[in-house]
Amino acid sequence: MDIGLYIHIPFCVKKCAYCDFASYPGMLSHAQTYMEALSLELRAQAERFPACRARTVFLGGGTPTLLSGAQVGALLDAARSCFPFAADAEITMEGNPGTLTAESLAAYRAAGVNRLSLGMQAAQDGLLKTLGRIHRLHDVQEGVRMARAAGFENINLDLIYGLPGQTKTDWQETLERALDLSPKHLSCYALIVEEGTRLAISLSEGNLPPLPDEDAEREMYEAAIRAAKRAGLCQYELSNFARPGFECRHNLVYWTCAPYLGVGLAAHSYMEERRFGNTAHMGTYLSAVRAGESPQDSCESLTVKDRMFERAMLGLRLTRGMDGSRFARDFHVTPQACWGEKLTRLIDAGLLIWEGDFLRLTRRGMDVQNAVLVELMDFEAPKSGF
Repeated sequence: MDIGLYIHIPFCVKKCAYCDFASYPGMLSHAQTYMEALSLELRAQAERFPACRARTVFLGGGTPTLLSGAQVGALLDAARSCFPFAADAEITMEGNPGTLTAESLAAYRAAGVNRLSLGMQAAQDGLLKTLGRIHRLHDVQEGVRMARAAGFENINLDLIYGLPGQTKTDWQETLERALDLSPKHLSCYALIVEEGTRLAISLSEGNLPPLPDEDAEREMYEAAIRAAKRAGLCQYELSNFARPGFECRHNLVYWTCAPYLGVGLAAHSYMEERRFGNTAHMGTYLSAVRAGESPQDSCESLTVKDRMFERAMLGLRLTRGMDGSRFARDFHVTPQACWGEKLTRLIDAGLLIWEGDFLRLTRRGMDVQNAVLVELMDFEAPKSGF
């Protein structure tokens, strides 16, 4: 069975103000111990899920580019010995532009990493400081230059809009500076202010400029679509754009509900119709793995109805839409039989459209995606129609 393999690297130089991921500054001295634990978990998972091949590998974090080339090489060797990589496997590594060197990038490429995803986020140094980022615009520009010199062709840049005090002019400049670097892939995400983060606290205390309003945020999103199109990047998902052939194959694993396995701190998996996740506590994780025990702290068996809705919810994020034929093959019932008149009403309202076997959001539907999903959430899973 082909899977996507996610490996979490929790180390970072400094916690970004908006971050609520499992990332821990000041713990890099524990990296080797953590790498050894990852190898143990990989072996345990290979015994649990034998005969799996990794079509995609994603080193996420945290800041994976804090690891040395030797550490990344050893980690990928350990992963490959447990889950053989496909010959054309996409191997992505996330990176903070403020941590890159020419030497480390060359070592990552030599270790087999063939896709680099850099957190640019904004072009204005003031906004980067508000976000608590350790890099500045010139670090992004130099990082991309060094990455290309090291042999990286497939480079993604992550951007965030809707930041405190960010103007539409700021966002347009961010898009222009990012596209000046000719990335093969661009991700543009609206800021989500997570409870308990430094950003949420600063906003609640009135220590930051206000967030852009809903209309301004919508205009920023539309500006991203226009700018990416002009640069030859096609929108293939609500927040993601790529040159043809450079769509993120690992993320497509998630959006098409294909199986994926996550190892490491707080990593999540979807295997055998179950969703499960690891503890986010470093000590608990290390103790469990060393003792030969599972580091999982959550597990959920999905019902057929759960899986049907997730297929629709995630499939409709893609501009091509949800594959209706695959839905029918997997669930032995058509989407039309599942949602009946609701589906007809959404199509008649101009929010959904069938294109061949694919059900997708219209441009208008993308603007009210959440409302569409609320409509689709309530349904009775019918018995097999064939």
